Amino acid sequence: MRFAGKRDRFIFYIWLAILVPYGGICALIYWQENDLSPIYLLALVWMLIGLFFYFIVKSTYYTFIDDETLVCQTMYFFKKTIPISSIRRFEKSNGFYAGWKMSTSWNCLIIHYNKYEELLISPENEELFIAEVERRKALINP
Repeated sequence: MRFAGKRDRFIFYIWLAILVPYGGICALIYWQENDLSPIYLLALVWMLIGLFFYFIVKSTYYTFIDDETLVCQTMYFFKKTIPISSIRRFEKSNGFYAGWKMSTSWNCLIIHYNKYEELLISPENEELFIAEVERRKALINP
């Protein structure tokens, strides 16, 4: 079973927050130089950042590769494999988070696994995701 990453406006707002300093730099360059050619380069960089964020959002998903392993993946090459039996609990995030983040939205889940490890994720349907993890965990540990 595969769960897509939740999509909200969080990454879009980050992208717009990058636009504000870029706009200020563009205005400063135009005011100083009266030349638009550096602004084209800054616009290209801003668009590439937007495409990068889009790629992150489209490539983030959470899947079960067998009945005992959860794989959290983003950008097709960042993977985190978690044994389902090691998952201790889920917790709703309540603001900023420092740690591994494979999330594409502001409202996310923190998976506590092993003894001290945590991972921030944002499956599209959190309730169904938690229910599926608990069901598979019950199959492993009857």
